[in-house]
Amino acid sequence: MYPIIKDIHHYVGMATLVFIFLLTVVAFIYYIQGRVISGQVRKVSTLALILTHTQVLIGIVLLITYFSTSQVSFDMKNAFLRRNYMEHPLTMIIVAILITIVNTKIKKINDMKFWMVLVLAISLALVIGMIPRAFWNTLFI
Repeated sequence: MYPIIKDIHHYVGMATLVFIFLLTVVAFIYYIQGRVISGQVRKVSTLALILTHTQVLIGIVLLITYFSTSQVSFDMKNAFLRRNYMEHPLTMIIVAILITIVNTKIKKINDMKFWMVLVLAISLALVIGMIPRAFWNTLFI
């Protein structure tokens, strides 16, 4: 069951990354041009929100499944375990909170604000920064 959940987490994560990137680029363009937020932007924002929250929930299930089936003792001195089982989940929860805040504001206001673009850029940077190194190794080989 763990490998199946891990694969789902991987593919939903890639879709999440694409939609956060798309939302960040669109928000930047709308801010620079001073355009009114359209229905398509709201839909992209909602999809990014749904995918982000789905990804966090799958990640939590994956984390619980891993710790319930393994006999690994968690040691904060081990950089690999700390990054994958502490830093990665906490950062992704922060990203979900930031995306939720921006999505809420996109629904309520008609023009893109600078702080919204900044929060989306920070969210995108956090997601890219917390992608496990094993994924990057398989991507370029």
